[in-house]
Parts: sequence; C-alpha cells; structure tokens
Amino acid sequence: MVVVPAVPTRSREWTPVLTGLRADLLDCVQVNLAALADRAYRPGAHLALGATLRFHTAEGPAGAPAVTASVDQRLAEAADLLGLRVTRRWDDVSGARLRELLAEHSPLYVVADTFTMSWLPYAGNQHMEHSFLLVDAGEHCVVADGYHNSTQWGDARPGVWRMSAADFDAAVPHATAMTIAAEGAPVLDRAAVLRDNAAALRAGADRIEGYLTAVRQRAGEPEAAAQLVLDVWLLGRSRALHAAWLAGEADAADAAREAADRADAWLALAGQSYVAMRRVRRGGVFPAPVLDQLTGLLRGEVALAGAGSEPPHGGPVADPDRIRAVLADEVRAVLGVGPEVPVDQRPLRTLPGFNSFRLVEVIERAEARLGVELEPDDLTGPALHDLDSLGAVFDRARPATQGVSGR
Repeated sequence: MVVVPAVPTRSREWTPVLTGLRADLLDCVQVNLAALADRAYRPGAHLALGATLRFHTAEGPAGAPAVTASVDQRLAEAADLLGLRVTRRWDDVSGARLRELLAEHSPLYVVADTFTMSWLPYAGNQHMEHSFLLVDAGEHCVVADGYHNSTQWGDARPGVWRMSAADFDAAVPHATAMTIAAEGAPVLDRAAVLRDNAAALRAGADRIEGYLTAVRQRAGEPEAAAQLVLDVWLLGRSRALHAAWLAGEADAADAAREAADRADAWLALAGQSYVAMRRVRRGGVFPAPVLDQLTGLLRGEVALAGAGSEPPHGGPVADPDRIRAVLADEVRAVLGVGPEVPVDQRPLRTLPGFNSFRLVEVIERAEARLGVELEPDDLTGPALHDLDSLGAVFDRARPATQGVSGR
C-alpha cells in the first residue's frame, strides 16, 4: 500500500484545544471525545473521563481474556461523565460520504482503521480502531487528532492535518461517523464516584483472578504477551487519568497523591512488560517478576479505588474488607515483599524485615489512606499480632482530624 503523507497544519479553533489535552493519558477513542469536551466547556473539562475505574475484559485475539475499552463503552462514559451524547450515527460509510455529511454536520467524530490513516505511524503497519475529527472538507480535507503515543514505527502526536479529497478517501475507505452534542457536563460527587469504583472492582474480583490465571498460562506465547503489553498500557493510562482527575479536586490531595503513585507503578510496568514481550518473541521466557507485579497491582485496585471516599454521616469509616485490603497493601509496600509472600493469617513478626518501626509506618500509612486515627490505648500487644487483630482496631477507629495527612 502506498500512503500519501498528510500535511501538518494549524487550526485557529482546534490546535489550542489539542494542545491543552492530557493526551498522554487518553486512549485513541477517548482523546477526541476529550477534545470535543474542552472545546464545548473549558480547558481541562476532559479530565472527568478519569473519574471512573473499572476492569472490563473480553476474549482477545490470542483466545485469552484481554482488557477492553470498546467504542461503545467510551461513548457511554463520555455521556455519563461529560454530557457528550451521540445525536446521529452513520455506519460503514466511505471517505466520500464523510465529506458529503460534513457539509451539514460539523465536526464529525469518526472511527476507522489506523492501517490506512496517513497521519499516523500505524499506516501500513497495524490494524486498530481509532478516532479522529473531520473538521473541514472544502478545498482540502482537514482532520484533527489528539492521539499521543510512541510506537515502533514512530511517534503519534496531537495535531491537525490537511490532504486532498482523493487522499482523504484513500485514508478512510470505511468508517463510522457520529455527531456529538455537548449537553452540559454534570457535577460529579467525588465521594459517590469513589464508592462506586470500589464496589465495582470488588464485584469484579473473580474476573480479575480469572484474568491473572489466564495471563500466567499464556504469557509465554508471543501473541498473548503482546496483548498483555496493550492491557497494561490501557490500565496504566486509565489509572493516570484517574489521578489527574483527583488532582483537580480541592479536597482530594491525599487520594490524588496515592492514585498518582499507583499510576506511576502501572506505567513503569508497561515498560517492563514491553521488554518481556520482546524477550518472548526472541524465544525466551516471560519473566515471572513482571507477572507478580501485575498481580500485586490488580489485587490492590480495590484499595486504590476506595481511597479518599467519604463515609455516610454517622456510619463506619470503611468496611472491613477494604480495611484489610489496605492493611495488606501497606504491609507489602513497607516491607517490600511481593504477592508471593503471604501476609494474612500469620503473626506480623514472622514477616521478613518486620520490626516495630515498620509496624508504626504501616499504621500511619493505613491511617492516612483510610482517613482515621487509632486510639493509642487500643495499640496493645494482642491488637498488633496479625492483620485480623489490627484490622479490628481499625474497624472501630474514629475519623481523622484535619491534622492527619496522607502520603
């Protein structure tokens, strides 16, 4: 296939919008919905796309479950979180038909195959669903695309491109086009959103375990290893976007810092998994520590999702399951042990590296995450024996005063 490169240009309307996006945190379907939101509302409005945390899977090309972020899912999130709603939709239309539609409907949100998109490094290299905005189809066709990623074929960066009608028709032979109306961004209740996140991830615990089992069984296969890289990449971006959304909430500084730390761990794992995939392609074995890190991060998702959520007035500070998840997470973090080391149902003093100083650090970190203060009189020897006894102390803890801060 001969690809005629699109010509980079500037748009008075769209270039400033694309420049203001956190495009490095968005996938290729989200990013141009984000551009529509910021254009309609204000710069930074798109960060609300990071409010929800979920773990969805579908059967991937390798036959194992794969993390999925479908177009319909992203459209539903944009409707719920940003009030962006599809008003018209045209499936399986040609580039020529897109140009006709633009005469009456501008801009068009378009989803098509990257393999022929001349402004992307995927052109001629990889098939993948991808979105863009068709913003002009006059003397030249002009597309705006906020996508940001580095690939083995080159970098994709936010920008605006122009091309002839014939070149556009070749770049987009088949597509789905939509008009999207901005009906007003809803005001999100942060505490309610975080509670919903925690509940959804708890409900998906079996799905997470099934995914981890399948990944361990298939990670040595090149196609499955490549899917794992994409899965970690998607999870890393979504968790980093969540942290960016929390950072914009004035009273969520502690939760934002914690979410940012976890997002950094996901993004670091993305690099490690890519190196591991390359090793598998050369006939090597997928490194077990990468899979251990994946397991630890996914099992810690419930605690992350619940961090910073506010309890109902007069109710408990946190439910027992979340308390124990947070305690286990912090014990592992403070002692530097992986998921292969059991921390439940054993005396804390038997854990490698454990001492009284480490215990104090665990307690302080858990207090900050759960927003509570333990009563000093409750910290007796029996209460500090294991996670169950320590969890019982946290069960009856009082809400923290403003003097307690998170990490």
